[in-house]
Amino acid sequence: MAVGVLTAAPEFTKEIYDGVTEKMFGHGAPMREDDAPEGLIVHSAGQGDQGYYVYDIWESREAFQRFMDEKLGPAIGEVMGGPPPEGGQPQFFPVDVLVVAR
Repeated sequence: MAVGVLTAAPEFTKEIYDGVTEKMFGHGAPMREDDAPEGLIVHSAGQGDQGYYVYDIWESREAFQRFMDEKLGPAIGEVMGGPPPEGGQPQFFPVDVLVVAR
């Protein structure tokens, strides 16, 4: 089952997002379509009320966790000097309906 993953915290900024993207893919934001990791369906990011929000939809929680372990976690550690802040832990939501309109 697809899963939505929301990450937001006051400590997250566009500069941190750009730095993490640079560490993972070798270029600044935005992530390019050919950078998309296996299992990613939708990626979005932008400024919100509580910091810089990242909302993704993944094929499964396991696919997200694999990306977190192999790429995202190490990049966050390098850019932020450690793991994400307590409030910045991902929140997971089952995705029952996904409509992509163009």
